[in-house]
Amino acid sequence: MQEYLQKTHLSAIMDEIGAVLLLLAGSLALYLLLWGLRPMSLLAGLSTFTLCLLLRARTRERRLRQREDRLRRRIGGEMKLEAWTVCTPRRAHFETALLLCGLRPMVLEKMTGKGVSCLLPDLNIRALIACAQLPAQEKLSAREVAAFQRTCAVLGADRGYLCGADADPEALEQARLSPKIIVVDRERMIALAGAAEPARDAQLVALGRRFAGNRSLRAIKKTVLERHRAPKYLLYGLLLSGLFILSGQAVYAAAGCACLLLMAACRALAGKRAGDLLE
Repeated sequence: MQEYLQKTHLSAIMDEIGAVLLLLAGSLALYLLLWGLRPMSLLAGLSTFTLCLLLRARTRERRLRQREDRLRRRIGGEMKLEAWTVCTPRRAHFETALLLCGLRPMVLEKMTGKGVSCLLPDLNIRALIACAQLPAQEKLSAREVAAFQRTCAVLGADRGYLCGADADPEALEQARLSPKIIVVDRERMIALAGAAEPARDAQLVALGRRFAGNRSLRAIKKTVLERHRAPKYLLYGLLLSGLFILSGQAVYAAAGCACLLLMAACRALAGKRAGDLLE
């Protein structure tokens, strides 16, 4: 959920400016490559750029509505999976089974703390549906899959559905053994839960309040120096250094050095955190 709390108004403005500049550069480059450097190429490129801006403005409302719908489904699905990690197992298993009923015909028979027993009429077998109830960072292990297989055998299920978490390769190998376990990964469950219950306005407001509460200097420093941002800082630093070499403008050199320093800080902080964990 943290990635939705990192978009600021300034970043949205910069994204819009970048999109407009990219559209202008593409329109001019097309005619410059076709006709060469002449006034007619510049006029045709500017005309194409204007038409593209008008078309983009006409379709903006529809694109924003589609983007909002996708975002609501994504946030709603992730909120539902977060709620499953802290609710009672019976409720998590039952809600998971209801979502899977939309994928294939199932007859729910019995609900227990270990899962929901159901009948698959098309295959004429019994299955056990359970929610993994794991945080987003954790993956299913082979031991957890084996424990669920034993539960399926005790309850007389021929197949098991373990939902809401990704599995490591050893767990997937274990899932192929009898009774067979089908792992419905996190992304699939987010899509199902989000389609069934997209985020409401009140939930989005609460998410915005969480963002407002994370604006301290320490939170901003942690966000800026996250490990996964290091490759982006390196790319920006190299591009800005290239602009400095081509143009000779010192501002590009300063910005490039700043990006490379941020990249080095991300790497150093990640190494320090790894060392603290090993101690």
